[in-house]
Amino acid sequence: MTPAPTARGAWRAVAAALAVAAAVAACAGPPDPVLAVGAHERPASIERDLTYAAPDDVPLTLDAYLPRRGEGTVPAVVLVHGGAFVGGSKDSAGMVGVARRLQDHGVAAFAVSYRLAPEHTYPAPVDDVAAAVAWLRDPAQQAAYGVDPERVGVLGTSAGATLALTLGTRPAAETGVKGVVALSAATLLTADGLGLGTTAPAEVDAALAYLGCPEVDACPVGEPASPALTVTAASSPALLVNGTAESIPLPHAERMSQSLAAAGVAHELVTVEGDAHGAHLLDETVWPRVLEFLDTRLAPPGAAG
Repeated sequence: MTPAPTARGAWRAVAAALAVAAAVAACAGPPDPVLAVGAHERPASIERDLTYAAPDDVPLTLDAYLPRRGEGTVPAVVLVHGGAFVGGSKDSAGMVGVARRLQDHGVAAFAVSYRLAPEHTYPAPVDDVAAAVAWLRDPAQQAAYGVDPERVGVLGTSAGATLALTLGTRPAAETGVKGVVALSAATLLTADGLGLGTTAPAEVDAALAYLGCPEVDACPVGEPASPALTVTAASSPALLVNGTAESIPLPHAERMSQSLAAAGVAHELVTVEGDAHGAHLLDETVWPRVLEFLDTRLAPPGAAG
C-alpha cells in the first residue's frame, strides 16, 4: 500500500507544478501590446502643454486627450475653461473630467489655456480660442493626432462658454467650428444684460474686467462682445445648457436661443433645475444630450442623420 504523502511532499509537488507553469509562460513571451488594442489601432493617450500660439510672445498651451483610434481620422473638440475671465485653468477637475469623457467616447479633446483679464480684454481671449481651432485644423495636426479638420467643435464652461459662443457667432465657414456646447454662458454683456435676473455683483465685476470697462453704463464693447447680439445666419449651431437658479440667470440662455432661432441657426436649449453651474450641469441627463449633439454636428461628411 502506497503511504500517504506528507505535508512537505505535497508542498514540493505544488512548487514543482508552479515552476513548470512559469517556465511555459516564459517561453510564450510577453503579450503583444499592439494586439491588445487591435492590430491597426493606436491606444488612447494624453499629451500635455503643447504650444498652439504665442500672441505678443505669450505662449498659449493645450492638453490633448487622444482617443483610441484606427487608421482613419477622429472628430475633435476644443475645451475652454471657466474662471470668471480672470482665472481658471485647462487642468481644472471639471475640464479634465470632460476631456476624459469625450476621449472615452472616441472624440479627441483639446483643453486650452488663453489670455486672462484684466491684462487681456475682449477680443483677445476669443481670438485665442479661434487660434486653437485654426491650429487644430492645420494639416500637421491631422498627421500628428488623426484629427479631421472638418469635424471640430468647441465646448466651454461658464466664462469659457461665453468665449465659445462668441467665437461661434462668427461665420462658421471661416472659423471651421461645426458646433458649440455652452454650459452657463453669459450672452448679454450690455448694461441691460448684466442686470438680468439676480446677477451677482461678482459676475458684473468679472464681465467688466473682461470688457476692460470701468462700469456697465460706459462700455462701448459690451454689445459686440455679447453673443446674443452678434448671431447671424452664418453662425455655428449651438447647444445651450443653463441651470434654473444658478449664478448666470436663465434669461441669458433664453435670449441666446431666441437670437439663434431668429437667424435660422440650428440650436437646442437644455435647462437643469437647481443652482448647478458650468461643468456641474453635466449630470446623467445632460451628458447624453451633449454627446448626441456632438455626434450629430461632428459626423463625417455624408453620414446619415
